[in-house]
Amino acid sequence: MTINSIYGERRFDRAANRDYTMPVGTYTAVAEQPLELMKIVYQFINHHQNHQVSRLQTLYDYYQAKNAIKKQVDSNNPYHANNRVAAAFARYMTSIRVGYLIGNPIQIKLQDDTDIDDSQANKFQDVLNAFISNTNADYVDQQIAKDLSITGRAYDLIYVKTGTTDLGLVRIDPEQAFVIYDDTVDQHPLVGVRYYQTGILDNQLTEHYEIYTDSKLYKFHSNGGLPQTNSPVANAVLDDTLPHFFNAVPLTEYRNNDERLGDWEPELDQLDALDKSVSMMADFQEDFNNANIVLTGKFSNMTEPKYLLDENGNKKLGQDGQPIILESSHPNVDPKNHMWYLEPFAASGGVGSTAKHIIQPDAKYLTKQYDAAGWSTYTNFLINEIHKYTNTPNVNDPNFASNASGVAMSYKLWGSDQERKLQETLFKRGLHARLNACINYWQTLNQVSADSWNTMLKANFMPNLPKNDDATAQLITLLNGTGKFSDETIRDMAEPITGINADTEAERIKEGIHDAKEDESNYAQGAGGLGKIFATGEKTPLPNQQNEGDAD
Repeated sequence: MTINSIYGERRFDRAANRDYTMPVGTYTAVAEQPLELMKIVYQFINHHQNHQVSRLQTLYDYYQAKNAIKKQVDSNNPYHANNRVAAAFARYMTSIRVGYLIGNPIQIKLQDDTDIDDSQANKFQDVLNAFISNTNADYVDQQIAKDLSITGRAYDLIYVKTGTTDLGLVRIDPEQAFVIYDDTVDQHPLVGVRYYQTGILDNQLTEHYEIYTDSKLYKFHSNGGLPQTNSPVANAVLDDTLPHFFNAVPLTEYRNNDERLGDWEPELDQLDALDKSVSMMADFQEDFNNANIVLTGKFSNMTEPKYLLDENGNKKLGQDGQPIILESSHPNVDPKNHMWYLEPFAASGGVGSTAKHIIQPDAKYLTKQYDAAGWSTYTNFLINEIHKYTNTPNVNDPNFASNASGVAMSYKLWGSDQERKLQETLFKRGLHARLNACINYWQTLNQVSADSWNTMLKANFMPNLPKNDDATAQLITLLNGTGKFSDETIRDMAEPITGINADTEAERIKEGIHDAKEDESNYAQGAGGLGKIFATGEKTPLPNQQNEGDAD
C-alpha cells in the first residue's frame, strides 16, 4: 500500500511493507547449510534496510512528535516568523488505543472443559504462571501493543537464559528483525532474522546476525559490514550453531491488521495539515507582536546634526561660509521608546500645485488581518477527522460525558471495538505461536506432560474502560441472584473491583471454609467454651488473657 505525503511526494517506498516469503524447496535445500542460508537471508536484510526501515523510523519519529513539519524549508523572508510546531497527536492516540486494548493484563488460562487430569492441569498452570511472572510478560505485551499501534508490526523472542534452563521473553525492535514465511497459503514461518550492531558509541562497530530456524540458531558477525554499505556477504563469519529445542521459530511476528499499518498511519496527511495550521497561527502571533509601526506627522524631537570638526573640535566651514554637515538632523525614532511627540504639518498638494493641506499626526501598526474564527473551525475540523478515521475516542468532546450510560458509551466506542476485535484476534495468533514454542521446550525438559496444551489455552482480553464500580456491583448482585451463573463467573466479574484474582479469591474461600470446619470440629471436641469446661474442668480464658498467656 502506497501512502502519499501532503507535501506532494510519495511518503514511503512501495515495498516498505512487503511480506517476505521463500519457496519451501529453496529453504529445505539450505536449512542445514548455514553459510548458504546466510547468502539468501542477507538479500532480505539488504532489502529490509533499503526499503522498510525508513518507514519504521518515520513512524517512530511521529510518535516522538518529530513530525514532517520539522523538516520544512525555511521561509524566503528572513524577517518572517518560521515556527514549526509539531503536535504529539500520534503519541496521544497510541496511548489511548494501547491502554484500551491491553491496559488490563491478558489472562491466559486453561479452558474449563478439558479432559486433562487435575494434577497435570494444575502443574501446567503453575509452570505457565511462573513463566509469565518471571519474564514480565505483561510488560512485554504492552511493548508489543505499542509497536503494533505505531508501525503495524511487532516482534518478541523466546530464548533460554544463560546458565539456566529458564525461558526468557523480550521485545525485539521492528527495525532490527523480520520473519521469512514459506510460499504456501498457510504462510508457515521458516526463518526469523535479527540483526544489530555493537561497539563503543559509533566506533569499532560489529554487525551481528541471528538466524532462527525451527530447530537451530545460527550466529554470524561482520566487522563494520553494515547492510547500508552493501558489504559482501563473504564478510559474514559463522560464530556458532546452537540447537534451541523449541521445535518452532522462536521469533514471533505480530500484526496490527492484515496490511500491517499503524493505527494512525493512514492519517499522516491530516497530522501534517494540523501541524501546518498550528504553525501558521504561531507565525501570525509572532509577526503580530513584532509588527512595524507607521508614524505620520512632524516629529517634535529631532536629533542634532553632526558637523565636520577640526583638530580643535571646532566646526569646519564650507565655501558658502556655513558649517559642513556630515549627518542632517532627523526624527529621533528609537524602537525602545514607548512615546513619540508628533506635530501636524502642512504638505503641498503635489507638483505644480500651491495648495496646502494639513497632515494630522498618527501612529499605527502595519499588520494583516487573520481569520481567527476560520482558523479555529479548520483546526477543530482536522482534530475531529483524525479522531473519526482512527476510531480514537475524543475525550475532550463535550458530548463524551463521564456520566453517560453504558449503552451511550458503547455507541461512542463502537468503531474502536470493531478494530479492537480484529486486533485481539491477531494478537492471540501471536500469543499462540509464542506459547507453542514454550510448551515444546517444557515438554522436552519433561516439565509438563505431552498433551496438546496449546489447544486448551484461552487468552482473555479485558478492555480498559473507566470504572463504574457501583454499576458493576449491582450487575454482579443481579446476576448472582438468578442462580444461573457459576461462582467462578461471578468472581471473574468482581476482579476489576476487588483487585483480587478470581483463582486467588477461590483459594481464600476454600481456606475460610476449611478453617471454619476445623474450628467447629475443635469446639465439638471440647477445645473451647462449655465443651472445654465439661471435658477438662477448666474455664476457657478470654482472648486477651489467652494472648497474654501465649506471650508469657
